[in-house]
Amino acid sequence: MLRLDLTQEPRLLEIETNTRQRLGEAQRMQWLGEVAGLQESLRHIADKKQQAERLRAQADRGEAGDADLG
Repeated sequence: MLRLDLTQEPRLLEIETNTRQRLGEAQRMQWLGEVAGLQESLRHIADKKQQAERLRAQADRGEAGDADLG
């Protein structure tokens, strides 16, 4: 099972930036299938960012436990 590693959050932000750039190009070129796929990727990235926020909040409160990627 995959686990979210908060030290990798900067990489997640890089992936998000790259995906948004690719989405802009796909929209300009009217590559509708690519647009749909990239939008789905951005939804998953947003989910991972929310998971990271929850993990950070738990760590700040001193709660133990593992966070699984879903």
